[in-house]
Amino acid sequence: MNRIILGALLFWTTTLWAESPLSSKMETYLVAEKNGQEVMTVTDEASPGDVIEYRLIYTNKAEQPLSGLEITGPIPANTAYLKDSAATDVDAAFMVSIDDGSSFEAEPVTRTLTGPDGQTQNVIVPPSDYTQLRWVPENGIQPGQALEYRYRVKVQ
Repeated sequence: MNRIILGALLFWTTTLWAESPLSSKMETYLVAEKNGQEVMTVTDEASPGDVIEYRLIYTNKAEQPLSGLEITGPIPANTAYLKDSAATDVDAAFMVSIDDGSSFEAEPVTRTLTGPDGQTQNVIVPPSDYTQLRWVPENGIQPGQALEYRYRVKVQ
């Protein structure tokens, strides 16, 4: 059975300097349905067809507010972002990347394509083509405050 190991992704997103005023952690949950109810189970592996919810949690350990945050969540290889699944409880600009984080833009992401007849048309890039997500909170993070950012992917 093909399984994706999520541990390397977790390590990549949670590595911070030991004395950083900002701590982060990434939690991964397998999303399933049982008796008509959504059930979340902590996981570090996934199989094709599974839906995974990522939760990025940032906590201010300093005694003063922190500002200028950019929260970036990766879309791992062999997964596809699930449209409209990104969420947070704070006011934040939400942007996506389709080029592995080289650039970010607001949804819907569009591109102009030229057909064989020379005609151009604007097309919407599907969310399954996103490679990273980014939130830019409008306000800083207060001392002791924890902020959570969530999104889902489907394993291909």
